[in-house]
Amino acid sequence: MRAKIRLDGRKNVETKEGFPIIIYLTKNSEDKPIRIGYFSSRENWDNNNALPKKKHPDYIELLNYLEQKKIQVKKLIADAKNNNISLLQAEKILSGNTSGLYYNDAIKVANKLPSKVYLHALNSFNDFYPGYRYEDITKSVVKDYVNALLVTPVKNTSQKRNPNGVIVYIDKLSALWNILTEKNNPFKGSKPKKEKTKNKALSKTDLIRIRDNDYKVNPNVVYGGKRNYLNYFMLCFYFGGIDMVDLKNLRYDKHVINGRIEFRRHKGGTNVLVSNKIFPEAQKILDLYDCKPYLVPLNGRYSSFRQGIYTILDKLRDELKLTKKPYFKSPRYTFITRAQQMLIDERITIEIVGHSQQSTHSIYKDEFPFHVRDEAHEKIISLD
Repeated sequence: MRAKIRLDGRKNVETKEGFPIIIYLTKNSEDKPIRIGYFSSRENWDNNNALPKKKHPDYIELLNYLEQKKIQVKKLIADAKNNNISLLQAEKILSGNTSGLYYNDAIKVANKLPSKVYLHALNSFNDFYPGYRYEDITKSVVKDYVNALLVTPVKNTSQKRNPNGVIVYIDKLSALWNILTEKNNPFKGSKPKKEKTKNKALSKTDLIRIRDNDYKVNPNVVYGGKRNYLNYFMLCFYFGGIDMVDLKNLRYDKHVINGRIEFRRHKGGTNVLVSNKIFPEAQKILDLYDCKPYLVPLNGRYSSFRQGIYTILDKLRDELKLTKKPYFKSPRYTFITRAQQMLIDERITIEIVGHSQQSTHSIYKDEFPFHVRDEAHEKIISLD
C-alpha cells in the first residue's frame, strides 16, 4: 500500500475555497482518494512538500493537521506491510476528521462559505433528521424531506413554501455532501419540479401610489411602520432594483462615492459590483433619515423589521389599491420589467442591477460607460 497527500486538482471538484486536499491511497492497482475536509487554491499549495504555503488563510491550523496526518499515514503504511489492511479499512483509520454524522461535518464547511443559504439548508435538514449518519441518508429520506418542506409553511408565516426554494436547499445540501465524501450522493436527482417564478413586478400606477402614500411616520416604530417600509421600497427601486438586504448595510462613509452608490451584492457571494447614480428621487428620501453612518435605520433591526412587514403586506395592497403585494423583491422585479418594456439593452440592465454575466462571451465585453448606464437608469425610474 502507498499513500500521499496532494491537491485534487480536478475542475469538477473545485469550490470557492479551492480544491480538496486529499490522501491518495493505492493498493494492488486500486486507488482510494480520501477527503480531509480542507481546501486550497493552487497558488497557496506547495506540491513538492504537500503542505500549504504561508499565505493560505488556514495556514497554521492546516499545517499542524497535516503534520499529524503524515505521521498517521507513515504508521498505516508500516502496518500494511505486515497486515492485510484493505483500502476501506485504511479509509476508516485515516478519516479521523470525519464524525460519521453528516450535519456535524457539513456545519464546519458551511460556516466557512460566504453564502448563508448553506447554513439555512443544513439546519433545515437537521430539524427534520437530526444526527443522521451518512449511511442513514438515503434517496428515500431525501424524498421525504422534500415532501415535508413542500407542505410546511415558511417559518413565522402561513406562506406556502415555493418548490424553487426547496430546489435551492437541495442544491446546497448536495454541494456540501460532494465536498465531504465520495459516497453516492442521495441529494442528487431528488429535486422537486421547478415552478415558474411568480412575477412580483408592479405597474407604474402602483409605484406612483406607493410614492405618493399619505401614511404618517410612526414615532414609536424606528425600523418598521408602513411609511418607512414604502420609503425603503422606493429607495431600492430608485437605486437600480437593489435588494433590501443590501440597503440595510449601505453606509455614507463606505458606499457613497462621488454621487454614486457602490457596493458588492449580498446574494450568493457573487461579489458583483453595483455602481449606480443617486438620482434626486432617491436623495429626497435619504434626506428624511438622520442615522449616519447608515443610509436608513435598518442595520441590526432587519429581522424584526422583515417579520413585522410581512404581516401587513395584504393590508398595504388593499389600502393603496395596488394590483399586487409590494414584496421585498418587488423593486428588483419592477426595475427589470420596466427596462424590458422600454426595450433597454439587456446588457445595460444587467450591469445596473448587478447580475453576474452568464454569457461565455461576457469576458470579452467592456462595461458600458456610466453616462450610458445612467441615462437608461433615469429613464426606468422616471414616473412623471
